[in-house]
Amino acid sequence: MKKFKTIFIVATCIALGSQVYVNLFVPYFTITLSVIILPTLLYFNREFNPIYLTFIVGIVSPLYRGFMLYISDIALNQVIYSVFSDVLFYFTYGIVYYFLYWKRTDTNLTNFFVSIVTSDFVSNVLEISVLMNFKGYKYNIFQTLAIIAFIRSAIVTSVILLFRYYNFLLTKEEHEKRYRKLVLITSKVKSEVYFMEKNKRDIEDVMKKAFYLYKILSKNDYPTEFENVSLDVAKDVHEIKKDYINVIKGLEEMLDERSDNTKMNIKDIVRFIEADVKEYIRRNKLDICLDFKVYDNFNVEKHFYLVSVIRNLIYNSIEAMDGRRNGCIRIIIRKEKGKCIFTILDNGSGIKNENLSYIFNPGFSTKFDRKTGDIYRGLGLTHVKGIVTDIFSGAISVVSREGKGTKFTIKIKEDKIGG
Repeated sequence: MKKFKTIFIVATCIALGSQVYVNLFVPYFTITLSVIILPTLLYFNREFNPIYLTFIVGIVSPLYRGFMLYISDIALNQVIYSVFSDVLFYFTYGIVYYFLYWKRTDTNLTNFFVSIVTSDFVSNVLEISVLMNFKGYKYNIFQTLAIIAFIRSAIVTSVILLFRYYNFLLTKEEHEKRYRKLVLITSKVKSEVYFMEKNKRDIEDVMKKAFYLYKILSKNDYPTEFENVSLDVAKDVHEIKKDYINVIKGLEEMLDERSDNTKMNIKDIVRFIEADVKEYIRRNKLDICLDFKVYDNFNVEKHFYLVSVIRNLIYNSIEAMDGRRNGCIRIIIRKEKGKCIFTILDNGSGIKNENLSYIFNPGFSTKFDRKTGDIYRGLGLTHVKGIVTDIFSGAISVVSREGKGTKFTIKIKEDKIGG
């Protein structure tokens, strides 16, 4: 059913295209748009046998044209004569195309071009020969038919090339979008794994303290239930630690460690982050201008972590806008005296002076969800500082004025960025 529907659509398109034509040489010999449509549709529907397809087209299209001629007060015998020549053209075209192109296994666009030029030329020669009763041939007729075949085939090939190029651009854009999404997701997971690794050490300290408490209680004259409780705490923490380690291992196995050794250009990193943040701004209908300035180019080895740092600071600035109008976030990246400097500025609500010394502390947050009342987990800036200092051996500082805006500055040595 689907095959029949496709053939019917092809036949209809060609029938309509046959109504755009010019007369040439002898009555009822026309140069139509359909002979541009036909090879284009044959190329994109290669699953159909061209002989079978053109035979159906060679019946539907000429009949349609014949009907249009008949209602135009053309004599019936002349209509039949015209229809017969059209049928002959399509039948010949399909047979020649079948042997020159469709039957071949090693095909390319060059083969296709040569095939449709030949099919067009041979079919037109046969059609005009019938209309001329195989006499009165002139050299200029063959020359003109060859030029027409070449021009029509060139148009068809150009259309196919444009279509393929358009598909290539779409595919490239889709691949880039998926890769960008993969980089962003990986950066989030890696930064979370880093933070979990730090928490693992904290959990181990708690376990050691609980066990140390058990030893003290057991050596002194304390109730046995105290000893048992402290030992249970140590055991429970140990089990939690094991589960935690298994989760970390599972996440690390999901990530390809080889990707850490693949350097990424800072401009590519910026392009990915910019596309992601602008999409967020557009989706949430925020009145925020995002401006990136990259004055110096360099490669970044542990780029997933840098992506996490920059994104975190940008989204922190977006939250600081708190629905303000004419918000602006500027990200400036440059090199100076052997260091890579990243500056993130915004004109948001700023940070109170009494809070500045606490913003990098775990759990500290001045933000909460107005709908639910839940306090934000406050790990963003802790993440940022930990990654900057531990992963890149860099430094981060902040300057802020309440009601005016905030400026974060990160400085990392070039050799630490490049690896």
